[in-house]
Amino acid sequence: MLKNVAVALALFGGIAAAATLPARPGPQPGAASGSPQSFASKSAASQTFAGTCSANEKVADSRVEPAWVGKSYAGDGCIAPSLPSRVNGYTASHQQVLAGMAAQKKYIAQADAYQRCIVDFVAARRTAADRDKKSMDVAMTVIENHRLAASQADRQTVSDQVRIAIAAYNEAGSEDCK
Repeated sequence: MLKNVAVALALFGGIAAAATLPARPGPQPGAASGSPQSFASKSAASQTFAGTCSANEKVADSRVEPAWVGKSYAGDGCIAPSLPSRVNGYTASHQQVLAGMAAQKKYIAQADAYQRCIVDFVAARRTAADRDKKSMDVAMTVIENHRLAASQADRQTVSDQVRIAIAAYNEAGSEDCK
């Protein structure tokens, strides 16, 4: 019985306190220049996503991973290659489509080297951990695995974009037929 009375008083006291305390808004995002909120709002504002929809154009997913994914992590020295620019096959010339295909091949070669760099780094860390009879840093392994997955997804995105550009170019007709 006393327990029920104590619980009721605690609930009533909490409700009464909430009713008597004034509600004040928290700090606005970006109010403090060094706060994580201001950094997030600045980075979100600096990278906007352009519209990628069109009535007659097929588009692959062109969202990018956060910048930290491509940077060197834990001193591995592996830097992700930059994505090539997207080619609009409906408006591109034959040379632009060929340049897009060449950029795709170059990007895939660079992405392969980047992925090998990560795999070699993790293997070296694993060997060192085994030699020293220590466990692998789980966070490092998870982050490196994410970087590999993001790179593989970017490779697929680039391939899809070039495939779509070629199909659109062929659908629109070559320059010789215009």
